[in-house]
Amino acid sequence: MNMNTKKIIAAISALSLSAALLTACGGNDNTEDNTSAPSETSAVSTEADTSESSETSGETEAPADTETDGAGSEDSGSANPLQPLADAVLAVGEWPSLMEVTDPQILSDFFLLNAENENYRNIIVLQCPMSALMTEVIIIEADDAEAAKTDLEARRTKAIEQDAFYPNDVDLANASIVGTEGDYAYFILAGNASDAESALVEAIKAL
Repeated sequence: MNMNTKKIIAAISALSLSAALLTACGGNDNTEDNTSAPSETSAVSTEADTSESSETSGETEAPADTETDGAGSEDSGSANPLQPLADAVLAVGEWPSLMEVTDPQILSDFFLLNAENENYRNIIVLQCPMSALMTEVIIIEADDAEAAKTDLEARRTKAIEQDAFYPNDVDLANASIVGTEGDYAYFILAGNASDAESALVEAIKAL
């Protein structure tokens, strides 16, 4: 074999090796492309599922809030049946802001009134929550109005002797009024107690 023949064989071998290498690289590229595509699709699918899950979760929580709001509105208590008489009193002159007292312990300890008294058909106790503005309106509808009046007289005595701290409170307590009209007994401690009593009596008579 001469030198030229050897060179030709070497060249052919080199070309064959280069072709094989190119084919192998091309195969690897295709493999990488094929394996990466499903991975990207899976990620998109997972994000879509997560988004749909969040939206579904939000949609199921909304009715729960609505039901809670509805339950809260149903729990609101009914108005005191003696409120119209109290409104007639408060319509005369100027009054500070008054709050209705319903706690049995406070009614007993501070006002000396038993909320469970069988003689009481209905009772409303209004008081100014500010100690510097001593103001009270108590109305009791009772089977025995005179017995209820006795209870309110005890409240008036305590107001004068124990609860009135400021000079103006002492004057108001001493000028407070306890009375009866029909089936109702009342206690009014306010700056315009006399006018308030007249308004209350008229409202009771109008029932």
